Amino acid sequence: MRFIVYNVRDDEIPFIEKWGKDHQVDVTSTTTTLNTETISEAQGFDGISCLQTIPYSRELFDSFHQLGIKYLALRNVGIDNIDMQAAKDNGVLITNVPAYSPESIAEVAVMMALYLSRKVGYMRQQLQDKHEFHFSSEFMGRLISEQTVGVIGTGRIGRHAIQLFRGLGAKVIAYDKYPLKSTNGEFEYVDHLEDIFGQSDIISLHMPATQDNFHLFNHEVFEAMKDNAILINTARGSIVNTGDLIFALESGEIAAAGVDTLENESADLQDSRSTKKITDSDLIKLSMMPNVILTPHSAFHTTESVKNMVTISLNNLKVMFTGGRPKDIVG
Repeated sequence: MRFIVYNVRDDEIPFIEKWGKDHQVDVTSTTTTLNTETISEAQGFDGISCLQTIPYSRELFDSFHQLGIKYLALRNVGIDNIDMQAAKDNGVLITNVPAYSPESIAEVAVMMALYLSRKVGYMRQQLQDKHEFHFSSEFMGRLISEQTVGVIGTGRIGRHAIQLFRGLGAKVIAYDKYPLKSTNGEFEYVDHLEDIFGQSDIISLHMPATQDNFHLFNHEVFEAMKDNAILINTARGSIVNTGDLIFALESGEIAAAGVDTLENESADLQDSRSTKKITDSDLIKLSMMPNVILTPHSAFHTTESVKNMVTISLNNLKVMFTGGRPKDIVG
């Protein structure tokens, strides 16, 4: 039994090595991104563990078949970047890690809401750009308890975010295509997304990316939102039209945005050793705006998350290779 782990970050290595030792399995790590050129590194291995947001294409799964590799264990939740039909056609079973640490992502969503509600970015800009540091009445913020938070997606992460926002005293409303049977009185479901857009001071996104919600947040929606509204996206970049978001922030259609997931994320973003500078003009513009907090798809990144992502992924590979069917099978 031999497994190879792609896109390995330094923080994952101790957990990978411990798992291999504990299970007496040969596990090899590589920092390279999994694609049609690097798949050759997997020759002779029985399964692949991977973490990336760039595409897993049909050509890649054709290469899986040619190498006789039947198992791919993701170390993340999302599968929107995977050609699932191609995987099926080539006999590749895929698992994900649906709940590595919902609290980690929920905490970042709330942190961003606090940062933006208290206008910390404007204070930092005053210090960094003007080399001034003094009290200013321009930076008057708002309490979370004064605001209505709209949560879209009430899965594990969304529910943790609701608990945290509720703990700060916010009124929480939510929308989900598949609502929970009971909310325990913690929040109120609305019937239509338009209710979230129109009523929320803060909107926090916690749903998977699908064809139906591609660019869900666009110019029309930003116009429908309150002009003091804050958008938090720790879900998927494709849900928000980046160009329309920038226009909305510059024109005052909305007040602020917290962005952890980005459209068209590059392989460099997932490479902890990359030293390349940002060249994307939209990201540069967002990074310079005081009403934006921008992070590199790192909301998940805690010790607990990394441990769970590695351990569950490798456990799934072992179960599949030994003829079992993990509960985390997707597709």
